[in-house]
Formats: sequence, structure tokens, C-alpha cells
Amino acid sequence: MNKKTVLGTAAVLVVAGYGAATWTMAQRAHGAYQEALDEVRKLVGPEVLVSQQYTKGFWSSQGQLVLQWTPPAPGEDDEEEGDAAAIAAVPQPVRITVENTVRHGPLAGWRLAAAVVETRVSNVEGVDDTVRKAFAKVSAPTLTTVRSLTGSYDIALAWPAGEVGDGEELVRWQPLIYKMALNADRSRLSGDYAWPEITMNLQGKSDDSDDEPASAASPSDRFAVAMQGMKGDFNFQLEDGLWLLAPGSGKGTFGKVTVTRAAATTAAASAAPEPLVALQDLSYGVTIARTGAHLGWVTTMRGTGSVGPVALQALEFNETVSRIDVEGVKLVQQALVDAYRADPGTALSAAESPASAALMEAVPKFLAALPAYAMKLSAKVDGEQGELEYGVELKSAPDPTQIAEGAWVPAMLKSGVLHASVRVPKAWLPRLAQAAGQKAPKPEDIDAMLGMAQAQGFVKQEGSHLTSAVRMEDSKVVLNGKPIDLPMMRR
Repeated sequence: MNKKTVLGTAAVLVVAGYGAATWTMAQRAHGAYQEALDEVRKLVGPEVLVSQQYTKGFWSSQGQLVLQWTPPAPGEDDEEEGDAAAIAAVPQPVRITVENTVRHGPLAGWRLAAAVVETRVSNVEGVDDTVRKAFAKVSAPTLTTVRSLTGSYDIALAWPAGEVGDGEELVRWQPLIYKMALNADRSRLSGDYAWPEITMNLQGKSDDSDDEPASAASPSDRFAVAMQGMKGDFNFQLEDGLWLLAPGSGKGTFGKVTVTRAAATTAAASAAPEPLVALQDLSYGVTIARTGAHLGWVTTMRGTGSVGPVALQALEFNETVSRIDVEGVKLVQQALVDAYRADPGTALSAAESPASAALMEAVPKFLAALPAYAMKLSAKVDGEQGELEYGVELKSAPDPTQIAEGAWVPAMLKSGVLHASVRVPKAWLPRLAQAAGQKAPKPEDIDAMLGMAQAQGFVKQEGSHLTSAVRMEDSKVVLNGKPIDLPMMRR
């Protein structure tokens, strides 16, 4: 056999082998697709997925899903009152068509993978012209799922730039990229995201009426919220069915967050935007840990900026939540699923619904774990630092009878501990008044007010700082080290 024959035979074998591999992976891709479809049914409910098609090919396959949600019909009260408009407005089902393009491995879309699936919404039916107009400049996101040869998944969500609304009510955003990785046994989820900017323009209510929208004769304030340079990453351990709170950590940054207000004037005049909040270089982090049957998490945030006319040289927020019962979290997860799947036309009252039953079952579990919460907020202005702290924790769980009778909140006040403290520089008082939109008080007026507050025991002066601390425990209240009598706290 000459060299050309050998090479030709080898080439045929390679092509045949690749074709066999592609066909095998096409079969596996179809099986994985059906498994994913079963997961979709469990998530949205079997009645939502009204149809599905799968056309198998050699190099690629096409799948199509049609999801349908039907809004609740007008109530019986409307019919009895003869409200013809309500009866005529029979809700139309909203149908969403989802297209899936499945490319088979081992070179799926020029990637070394078992399969690559691109998912996008191709059509939406059942929405009125107002909704269509509001979402005219919104493009559907594209979800790309790569199933590796080892069984792990890489998932990327790409949402193009767009905007919703018009006039004074408008939300606009730059492209969002969200990436995730799920290992083969689906026990660890990690990923990162990047969102350059999102802005929201909101119209406040007119002072003339709480029910009617503002008109040219009665203008209302306009607010603008902008968040820029958002990015972050996360890594969570998926265990025991926990998805609402899974052990792990996440961190990220916000380049800038601003809130401005344009005060109401007249239809012919516009006011210059007034800065309310301007924060920059914000960094945040969250760590969720599990200890036996309990979960807890710590959240931190740091940055600089300003609030109104007050410049913040440093701003720091710390939050700690402890002893959250795992089984209680699972019941809350179940309640969310039950609330989603509940039929709006059911005759059951809210208290009789499966979601309410799950939540009521979760309450004693949460209370028995004796949860605790603590928060600390600190800021530095003009070189001086102020702090605000508060927290609450349960020392003993309320009696089961009290929980069943709905009297567990008063019982918590007697069996819990509440503490709060504040420490601010005296020099901040004029700035705080200005930030609240008031005229800065004179030094003698400040001294007079502080003298009265100190005489009554509300505040203490420690050098250049003012402090105050309160603690509620065992139905007793202690303010700045002295017990005070509150009738509501008596046994």
C-alpha cells in the first residue's frame, strides 16, 4: 500500500470518526435538551409550557418552546355590579415563543464542546399596544449555554442596550454581560458580570392630588438615578436544595451612583437638577456561611461621595445576620414557588394558600434558631468620624401558642434584645441641618438645645463628640446607662 493510499484511508477514518462522534453527541444533546425541558416544566409549571418541538439534524438541531400565562379574569363582584367594561376586558393569554439552536460537538460552533445552545425569545403575543410601544426599543437577551465534554456548563447572558418608557418616565441601560459556570455535578456555581450603566428618570407625585397624575398646572418633582461602572463576581456552593441563600461569597464595585432631583416649577420653566446623593468608587462584598443547621452572612460596602451639600471623605456599611434556620429557608423557597404557581382564580383565601402555609411553618423554625441582626454605618466628614449602630437578637423563642395565635411579635419584644447607639461630632450639627434643607442654627442655639437634651439624659458629650445609647432587654429600657420607665414595656 503506497503513502497516498495510507493517507487517504486515514483521512476517511478521521472523517468517519468525527461523523460518528457528531452523531453520538447529537443524540446526547437531544437527551440533555429533554432533561432541561423537564427542569423548565418543574420551574414554570406544566400548564405554562403549552407546546414544544425539536427538529434533529446532523450538525445542529432546532428546538422551540411556547410558554403561556393567563392573567386573572374579572371577579364576580364586577359582574354583579354590571361593570360592562370590566366584563368586556377579558384578559388575553400572553404567549412567548423561545427558539433554541443546538450545535452538536465535538466542534460545536467552532468550540471544543459536547454542545452549544443559543436561546432567544423570537415572539411575544397577547400584550397591548401600550406595552409594545413602551418596549419598542428593547431587544431580547441571548442566552448561550456551552456543555463541555466533561459535563460542566458555561452560561453567558448578553442583553443589548435599550430603554423602556418615554417622556418623564424612562429607564435606559448599556449592554449587560452575565457569565456563569456550573460544574458537572451541579454543586458549585460561579461567575461574573459587567454592566456599564443604567439610568432611571422618574416623575414624582404632584402635591395637589395623590390619585391623579401631575399636569402642566400642577407639576411634580423629577428624579434621576444613575449607576455606572458596575462589575462583580461570585462563587456559591449549591447544597441541600438551597438556592435562595447558598453558602459562598460575592464582591463587586460601582464606579458611580448618583441621585438628582429637579424641583417642580411650571410647564414653561425647568429647574436645574439638585444633587441628592453622589457616591463613587463603591466596593461591596457578601459572604454567606453555613454552620450545621444555621446560615449567616456578612455584607460590607465602602466608598466616598456626598449626600446633599455634605462631602463624605469615607463611607462604610457593615451588616451581620446570624443563626438563620436552613429548614426555614427551604420553606420560604417553597412558599415562593407555591405563590408563583397559585391559580389567581382559586377560591382559597390568602391565609389558606399553600404559600401562606409554608411561611407559617417557617416562622417557628426561624424563631427557635434565635436569629440576630447587627448593623454599623460610619462616615468621615471634615476629618471627623461619626457612627450609627443598632441590632436585635432573640434570647429565647416565643411560646408556640403565642406563635399560633399571631401574638409572637409582642412576645419577641419581651424575649429579645434591642440595642442602638450613635456617636457624631458636635461640629456636624450645622451640616446636618443644612442637609435636611434647614438653615444652619447659631452656635448659641446649638448649645441651648444640647443643654436641654443632656439635662433630660437623651445625649452625652464626650470631648468633641455627642453620644447616645439605648438598650431594651427583659422588658426594661436603659438609656445612656440609666433605666427609664415605659408603660408599653411593663409585663
